[in-house]
Amino acid sequence: MFQQDSIGKATDGSDEAPVAEEHITLSQAAKLAPGRPSPNCVWRWCREGVKAASGQRVRLKHVRFGSRIYTTRQWLSAFGLALAEADAAHFERGEQAAEVTAPTPHCRSRRSRETARDDARRRHDQAERELEEAGL
Repeated sequence: MFQQDSIGKATDGSDEAPVAEEHITLSQAAKLAPGRPSPNCVWRWCREGVKAASGQRVRLKHVRFGSRIYTTRQWLSAFGLALAEADAAHFERGEQAAEVTAPTPHCRSRRSRETARDDARRRHDQAERELEEAGL
């Protein structure tokens, strides 16, 4: 199970640091990620994270060596899984809540639309009469 550490980075529960050969640049991570995001987007995943549907912020785990930022394939995969799990948990809660409450209509019935249209037409006609009486 993936969790977030104290600063919100996705972790797989192990504190073991990867071997230096496993580190990849953010440009390389961008090429590996689905949808081929820009390296700048991957950098934002590290710094700001991605807000899941539940409101939870999931961040890509990374390390800094000097002025360069690196991640690993495993951390990139863990990030995607953590984001998917956070979304899935949110949608499962939403489905359970929807089952409890009765569905509400999303649009007005034809009769109420016609009534609203007739009311609008009557108001328009009344305004025209008032303007004619005023000489405008």
